[in-house]
Amino acid sequence: MINLRTLPTAGVILTLLTSVGFADDAKTPAAPIAASAGTNSKPDTAAAAKPVKQTQSELASKTATFAKVSKTNEAFTAALDAHELAAGLKQADKSGVIKGTVAKVFEPRGGGVAVLNFDADYKSAMTAVVRTENFAKFPDLKTLVGKQVVVAGKVADYHGAAQVVLTSADQIKLVE
Repeated sequence: MINLRTLPTAGVILTLLTSVGFADDAKTPAAPIAASAGTNSKPDTAAAAKPVKQTQSELASKTATFAKVSKTNEAFTAALDAHELAAGLKQADKSGVIKGTVAKVFEPRGGGVAVLNFDADYKSAMTAVVRTENFAKFPDLKTLVGKQVVVAGKVADYHGAAQVVLTSADQIKLVE
């Protein structure tokens, strides 16, 4: 006959035993299932495997510099204004030169690129792009914010917007 007073206690013990679990041979207890949550000292292998992406500023060259160009130089006078979107798209898959004032340097969370925006509203002007593998070839791109520049390189059509792809610091010239 079952004693009704011990039944709730037996239920608690049974619950504890099943939550802790035992190995197949019933001699060696297995690791607790619920008890170890949040206390595991071993790092999550998925999180540990993800490399930490560094920003362009962190990887920037300490020795590279941007060349300078005057407003009377042909490179400046012949360059397309960054706001001439239609003219920029006509240059797709060709070399092109654009000029403008850098409004912002944008690096998406996923990394991979640094984008020079020539307007606060990036949709209203062409952009210039530096990919991660070229970050170390450039000085810190954030030093360009607020400065007028001329950028030269291959123009690409990126989802209907023209962008100049930059692979070396000599493709950017500061306007004096």
